[in-house]
Amino acid sequence: MYEKMLTKAGLDEKQAKVYLACLELGKAKAPEIARKAELKRTTTYGILDELTGLGLVSFQQSGKIKWFKPADPLALSDMLADNQKIIQGALPELRNMFANRQIFPTVQLFEGREGIKRIYEDTLKCQSKKIQQIVKVKDFIDFPGGDFSRQYIRRRAEKGIVAYALHPASGDIHDKQYGEESQQWKRYVRYLPPDFFYASMIMLYDHKVAMMSTKSENFGFIIESKEFSAALKIQFEFMWKLGTKQPQE
Repeated sequence: MYEKMLTKAGLDEKQAKVYLACLELGKAKAPEIARKAELKRTTTYGILDELTGLGLVSFQQSGKIKWFKPADPLALSDMLADNQKIIQGALPELRNMFANRQIFPTVQLFEGREGIKRIYEDTLKCQSKKIQQIVKVKDFIDFPGGDFSRQYIRRRAEKGIVAYALHPASGDIHDKQYGEESQQWKRYVRYLPPDFFYASMIMLYDHKVAMMSTKSENFGFIIESKEFSAALKIQFEFMWKLGTKQPQE
C-alpha cells in the first residue's frame, strides 16, 4: 500500500522499498535493510546513497560500519510538493512508524548556505511545537540571509511552533521582526550577557540539538540524542531563569 503510494508520488519502486524498510527498522546496517526490502545488497547501497541525497535517509559511521536511519516522513511532503494529495493520507501512519522506532544517537553535518537552510527546514518539522533557541540576531539575519530569515519566522509561526529565544542583552539587533517578544510571531524572549553567545544559533527541539556557525565558518550540524538534548534543555531552562525581559540600552 505505502510502496505504491510512494511510487505514485515520485519515488521509484526500489527507493520506496528501501525507505519503507528504513522506517520499519529504525537504525540499521545496509545488509539488514537489503533483507527487509528484498533487494540485493549492492543495489541497496546505491539506493541508500540516492535517498541520502534526497534527504530521506541519513547515516552514522562507526569505525568501518555505516548505520542508516530514515528522515521524518514529513520530508516526503516537502520533497514531493507536486503530489501532496497522494501522500497526505498516509503521512499519519508513516509518521507513527517513524515515532515508534528506537532513537539512536546520530550526527549530521551540513555545509554552506544551502546546508544551513536544510537545518532550519528540519526544525519546522518538530512534533513538540516548541523550539528553544540561543541566538545572536544579527548573525541569524546575516547567515543564511535576511529574506530567508523573515520567511522562516513567518513559516514557524504559521505552523504553530513556539520559539523561546535567548538573545544578547547588548551589541545585537532588537526589533519586533527579529529580536523582541511577540505574540504574533509566537516568540518569547529573555536577554543574557553577550559573553554567552559564540555560535550563530543553537536550537533545541524534540530530541535534537542543531548548532550553526557564523557565516565565517559556514557550517552546522544536528545531533539527535535523548540524553544530550535533555541535558542541554535543562541548561537552557536554567539560563532562561537568569535572563532579563529587557535588553540593555
